[in-house]
Amino acid sequence: MRFLILLLMALAPLWPADLNPEQQQRAHKLETSLLAPCCWSEPVATHRSEISLSIKAEIEKLVGEGKNDREILDLYKSRYGMRIFVEPEGSQWWVMNVVPVVMTILGVLVVVFVIRRMLRPIPASSQ
Repeated sequence: MRFLILLLMALAPLWPADLNPEQQQRAHKLETSLLAPCCWSEPVATHRSEISLSIKAEIEKLVGEGKNDREILDLYKSRYGMRIFVEPEGSQWWVMNVVPVVMTILGVLVVVFVIRRMLRPIPASSQ
């Protein structure tokens, strides 16, 4: 009997909370914005590790309790640091999204400049 109670307590976080469709959508959005802390390569929403499943259950529980998205994200940021986010926040977002675009544009301009210079006719020497 004691084993059954312990088993139910261990599996309780894995049971999905009864959420309305809006809350389910919020929970899924939060799950897709966090990386699985076991390998840091896949969002919690699609990862199948134990830690990911427990995070999903905890997110559903927190959403069901009425916590807002910022509170939930701050909770995971305090536990795991900035690395938990799929997309970085703040100034790191600019580095990740803007710098590659700017560098690509500059690279294309350099290539066009070099090609135009190479295709320019060589002036005839006057002798």
